Amino acid sequence: MPYKPFGPQDQLEITSLGTEFALFEIVGAAVGYWLDSRWDTLPWCLLGGVVVGFVLGFGRIWQVAKQPGKHTEKAKKDGRS
Repeated sequence: MPYKPFGPQDQLEITSLGTEFALFEIVGAAVGYWLDSRWDTLPWCLLGGVVVGFVLGFGRIWQVAKQPGKHTEKAKKDGRS
């Protein structure tokens, strides 16, 4: 059965997840850069901050994807599955 296009609420959720992921990356890089400038260790804290931001951002996406039944029930209600 083909899927119907995403509705406005789905698009908003996808956009907000992308924004959250980007913010985790930016904040991690900024904190890492600040620590590097303070401790004179460029680029190690920056790289660590980017990695931590990536892990936290991906963890948030994983958390939303694993919410039991929320998306499945909504898709059935909308006629998408």
